[in-house]
Formats: sequence, structure tokens, C-alpha cells
Amino acid sequence: MMNVKYLSAILASSLLIFGCNSDNDDDVAVIDPPVVVVPPVVTPPVVVVPPVLDGISIDDASSVIVTLDTFNATTGSLLFTVANNDGEALIDVANYDIVYFGFPDPASLSIKPKAWKRWHVTQSYQCDGAGSDSCSGTLEATDTAGKYTFNVSDLDLQSKASANAAMIYKVAIKIKGSLASNAIELISAD
Repeated sequence: MMNVKYLSAILASSLLIFGCNSDNDDDVAVIDPPVVVVPPVVTPPVVVVPPVLDGISIDDASSVIVTLDTFNATTGSLLFTVANNDGEALIDVANYDIVYFGFPDPASLSIKPKAWKRWHVTQSYQCDGAGSDSCSGTLEATDTAGKYTFNVSDLDLQSKASANAAMIYKVAIKIKGSLASNAIELISAD
């Protein structure tokens, strides 16, 4: 029996020696981490679109409507829109008559109320479209079809008024095309 004890001990020892001491790793499964494929980020190209300058030439328009967007009484700067009765923008505007008015403020006191309430002062700017030398003031088209700015550098209604007069400022704009022009109305400053 003893031989069986020794034999089983020798057999167990040889299994441990041969089984654990193997340098062969072919039977070991190596698991690599999964490969994650990230799709490339595609950025669409930036397209710069020039401003739309579609519109009808003022000289082809059968109607003209002027809408005042802003009026700064201190500087005289104007921003306005020119369109026809159908709301289509009018382009190529060059001929204009623009008149600034200063009226007495009805809320201010006066020594001579009747005379005080009747006066007004004006300053006019015109352009007949023949050339910039014959134009007073500066009319420029904006990036939006039918929108225009008008600027002057010499507006001075206060020096023409009575001393210490409080005034209300208004403007009248007439835009002229070959076939039509707008009706004139007095518009108050902002």
C-alpha cells in the first residue's frame, strides 16, 4: 500500500510540475478591447450670401411710398424705406427734396402767443440726380433693398429761431422717379 501512496504522490507532483511550468501560452485566450470607430465630423462649408438687392428701379415705378424708420432731430440723420403700392422695394433712388422744420413747442410759454405759435424755420436739401456736385446732403442705399440713409453735416434750425425757443422738429421727404413721386407729409422726430 505504501507503493500506492508514493505512486499517487509522485503522480500529483509530476502533474503540478508539468502543468504549471509550461511556457506555452497558445492555449490562453487574449481579449483585446473593442475597437470603436468614430465617424469623422463633417462641417458644411460656410457660404456667404451677398445682400439681396432685388427691387424695381424708381424710374420704372408707377407709385412711390416713403416710410420713415428713424429721424434724429439733433443730427438730421434719417433712415427710410422706399417702396411702391405693392410693397416692392424701389432701388436706384437719386432724386429728392428733403426739408427739415422747426416749430415752436406748444407746451412752452410765450410773451406773444399768437405770433409765437405761427412761426417756423426750415432748412432744405435737394438732389436732381444729375451728379453728386448738385446734391446737398448724402443719400446712401443700405444693404437692404429699398432702405436708405440720409445725412447732413450742417443742420442748424436753432440758430434761425427766436432766442431760447423750444422747438419741435419735423421732416418732409419727397422722393422722385421718372413716372411718380410720393405724397409729402410732415413727420415728427423720434
